[in-house]
Amino acid sequence: IPRLIGETIPSKATFFITYIMVDGWAGIAGEILRLRPLIIYHIKNFFLVKTEKDREEAMDAGSIGFNTSEPQIQLYFLLGLVYCVVTPILLPFIVVFFAFAFTVYRHQ
Repeated sequence: IPRLIGETIPSKATFFITYIMVDGWAGIAGEILRLRPLIIYHIKNFFLVKTEKDREEAMDAGSIGFNTSEPQIQLYFLLGLVYCVVTPILLPFIVVFFAFAFTVYRHQ
């Protein structure tokens, strides 16, 4: 079994590099844009806002979805731990993801 794992894990590294770039980097870019709260704000602003207090309530974007973002971060951390020894070419992509994620989640 260890030999099988030792042969198959490095062969899947290109998939995980692509996965990190597409899902991780694009997810962080989507998180910084926050399109859903922006669209909801404009809909509320157009239809529901009558006073300044209503406008302040409509501007509340809420918080990030911790229940969906935390498992994603843990998955990338686990991928970094597994592949840093076996296939270290994946490590720069993980580091870039965590740099982006740190910047985005720190300022939200």
